[in-house]
Amino acid sequence: MLIMAHCAVMPLVWLLSAALSFKCAVMLMVVISLYYYLRQDALLNFPCSVVSITLIDGKNCALKMRNGSEKECIVLGISYVSAYLTVLILQPVRYWSLRSVIILPDSADAEEFRRLRILLRWKW
Repeated sequence: MLIMAHCAVMPLVWLLSAALSFKCAVMLMVVISLYYYLRQDALLNFPCSVVSITLIDGKNCALKMRNGSEKECIVLGISYVSAYLTVLILQPVRYWSLRSVIILPDSADAEEFRRLRILLRWKW
């Protein structure tokens, strides 16, 4: 889905009535974005890629990164929950920026994924 979304943008860029240099710059940014998000969210081989999530209490969770560090975050109510995809929108405790974590059904135990979806839907 990630590759298809990035590839769908490319023909749209060429339809813009802008200078060729602007179109090439936007295309380069799309390719860089694809590379970054593939490595961070799909392949999980960036040092800052999330490899595990532990729910602490009602609104907090701990993220374990590929490099071994942990980060405490607050789960925001704008997280997206469906049967086939869950996108957690998190705010790290001491930072202002937001972080998203994509969880697919095949990346977690079926029962734990079901419990997470129920918790996100009814508690948050």
